[in-house]
Amino acid sequence: MMSKKVVIDPKIKDDLIWASGHFLCESFPGNFDKWTDKKLNKFIENNPWEPFQYWPANLIWDEILGLATSMRSYINE
Repeated sequence: MMSKKVVIDPKIKDDLIWASGHFLCESFPGNFDKWTDKKLNKFIENNPWEPFQYWPANLIWDEILGLATSMRSYINE
């Protein structure tokens, strides 16, 4: 999971918001990077897309991060 008080590049932040919409019923809000790990985990646990409803928050986060990272790599090619 994300560390507390981390500064995220604006492009990466936008990528994470975009990618979260593929795994959650509600995408991350624009201020998610200011949240604690506990709040972020709770948001993920409360908003999983149906196929991920029984997954733990950390595995959903890994999927969101993986998609965001892959998409950014593709754009930068």
